[in-house]
Amino acid sequence: MGSFVIITEEPYEPGWFSRTFFGATPRPRPPRPEATLDLERTAHQIVDFFVEHGYLHKPLVPPEHSREATYATQNLFTRSGDQLVWADPTLQWHHLAFEPRCLRRDIEPLTQAVTIAESWPNGEVAEGLDPDEIIAPMLDIHLFSRPIELIEIPYDATVGHPWGMIEFQYGDLFHAGRPRSWTEEQPLAIDLAKLFQCRVEARHLT
Repeated sequence: MGSFVIITEEPYEPGWFSRTFFGATPRPRPPRPEATLDLERTAHQIVDFFVEHGYLHKPLVPPEHSREATYATQNLFTRSGDQLVWADPTLQWHHLAFEPRCLRRDIEPLTQAVTIAESWPNGEVAEGLDPDEIIAPMLDIHLFSRPIELIEIPYDATVGHPWGMIEFQYGDLFHAGRPRSWTEEQPLAIDLAKLFQCRVEARHLT
């Protein structure tokens, strides 16, 4: 299981050695633009970016908030009986989820799309299936009312404190070596940096 995520920048937190011997202090987080506190509007702006850059088919109807946990947000849920429920009612969250078939093959400049042909042994696809159909990743857009702890689940380690996150979920098709070409000079990265008014960074969550 795993995801590739694009997140808003977190402050630099120097390690014990740097703090003790060099007096290093954390870099302050850039102030969050007030406009991004409208979580739904900001999420839809990100969808528009993906459509404009040819990474996502234009939704036929406006996407709605999904209450489902993802690989990157599962630690924000708690179990109630046999269900996962949002754990913190004071933390507002807006989540738009898109199935792999909503993505276009032009997603390759960001991250590798997995097709049916690539997932079948020896590429021998059963009759009736489209070998070029994308089956991973799912695209999830998350906006939060305040920074969250982004956790690397296997290691129980905090790897970021984003209030905005774009997640590509690969599920069982994930592997850390999957090619991606994300750079902060890409047009999408530039649009996101302008929207968030800070740098955006990319991480693998294994």
